[in-house]
Amino acid sequence: MVRDNLTRKQLAETHGVSSDRITQWLCLLKLPDEELKEIRNLGDYWDRQAVTERELRK
Repeated sequence: MVRDNLTRKQLAETHGVSSDRITQWLCLLKLPDEELKEIRNLGDYWDRQAVTERELRK
């Protein structure tokens, strides 16, 4: 965002998602490293939901 001088809304439009989704993605970056590692280990599942936000909050 900084490099390309984009707002959250512009970034959302670029990726075809809502600006709220961008906010959620950015909040993920603030998680502790250990939790980020666990999430990365889940893999990428763009076509189906592998885990819910509610599950991650436990």
